[in-house]
Amino acid sequence: MITEKAYFTIHEGLETKFEEAFSEAVDLIAATKGYQHYTLTKSIEFDRKYVIFIEWDSLAAHTEGFMNSNRFEQFTKKMDPFLEHVEMEHLVQIHSDK
Repeated sequence: MITEKAYFTIHEGLETKFEEAFSEAVDLIAATKGYQHYTLTKSIEFDRKYVIFIEWDSLAAHTEGFMNSNRFEQFTKKMDPFLEHVEMEHLVQIHSDK
């Protein structure tokens, strides 16, 4: 299992609209083979900062299955108007209490 972690900084004043748009656009991600689940979190200290965690069966499920699909283009088109800054990385779990 791979975790994709993406930091989003949203343009000021668009936080609520971003959350609404994301809740619809995430269906484009969920339609990808190898997708498991996601969690969208918002910073308590900085209203415009969000972090999304997406669990994938494999790195290829994200990079090849989603990012090389037309669903990725559609997702990006829906999210771009809100995004001031994005950082993304892939993580592998080492320890867990689950």
